[in-house]
Amino acid sequence: MSRARRKAQTQRVQVAIISAERKSLQTRLAALDRGSGLREQGQLPGDNTPTSDTMDTVQEAMAKEETLAAREGLIQRLRVLARAEEKIREGTYGLCEACGEAIAPARLQTLPEAVLCLRCAEREERRAVRSR
Repeated sequence: MSRARRKAQTQRVQVAIISAERKSLQTRLAALDRGSGLREQGQLPGDNTPTSDTMDTVQEAMAKEETLAAREGLIQRLRVLARAEEKIREGTYGLCEACGEAIAPARLQTLPEAVLCLRCAEREERRAVRSR
């Protein structure tokens, strides 16, 4: 099999993996949104002790924070996957956005949405840690 044909086949596999992951994330996001509806509408059952209102409020606030954090994580992952699909359409999939070098096939197999080579990803991570 020619190198170009192998590359095209590998990209089709990557597209399928990315597409399946996006669908899974969209399903999880929809389920999360549906599941959080009761809290937002204030329809959760509770007891009638004097501190129940305060405790319910605290628990609802914590649950809402957790839901929002989970939701933001899912949305961020969807953005990354959408960017990978865009790179496939552009014909730049597998090339590092920072240095332009090829991303190692093993990295793409492990992390199909990778847009940075390992060296640039590590550099970016160090930069992010320093800026915290």
